[in-house]
Amino acid sequence: METEGLPPYPPARDAWEFPPPPVQKRWRWVAVSATVLGLVTAIVLVTALVELGRRDAPGVIDDDELVSIIDRECSLMTSTIESMPVTGPPRRQGQTIVDQNRAVSRMVTAIEREAGDRIADDRPARQWLDDWATLVDARNRYVVDGLEDESARFTVPRDPDGDPLPERMDDVFVGEGSCTVPKALLSPYPELQTTEV
Repeated sequence: METEGLPPYPPARDAWEFPPPPVQKRWRWVAVSATVLGLVTAIVLVTALVELGRRDAPGVIDDDELVSIIDRECSLMTSTIESMPVTGPPRRQGQTIVDQNRAVSRMVTAIEREAGDRIADDRPARQWLDDWATLVDARNRYVVDGLEDESARFTVPRDPDGDPLPERMDDVFVGEGSCTVPKALLSPYPELQTTEV
């Protein structure tokens, strides 16, 4: 059946096909500029991330070589202290505490000698070593006070925020590498009295 005046079915070309819209030159420049800006931004972000990765984290000892030295020396100090339980009469107890303090001081000296400039380059390292010296000084004062007054009690030193100093000392490490303050250093006479923390 034929109909007069109508095009043949289906039409020879797609009725929904339109020519592409004309692209104005300014839009072409916008597209090019956006692409260049995106590349520059990506380069800046990657550079910033690499630079931040190299920088020292202010509250964490993160130099691998320094952490390795600390781990080794801290293990030696901890095992030495654990082999020296505080027992006997007051004078012998005081001498044991002094010997424990010497083990801590030897650890600090060994770290300073082996680590060298790494300590200054890793911000909390110097403060962490100074905190050990503060703890040793407090324990030495306790020994002297204990010889004069048998009721003397050891008080754990505090940081400027009022928190126990060992908390700050333990918090400078992340992950596996760490040097926690041995409990024997915080409670010299665990069988007789508790520590004021």
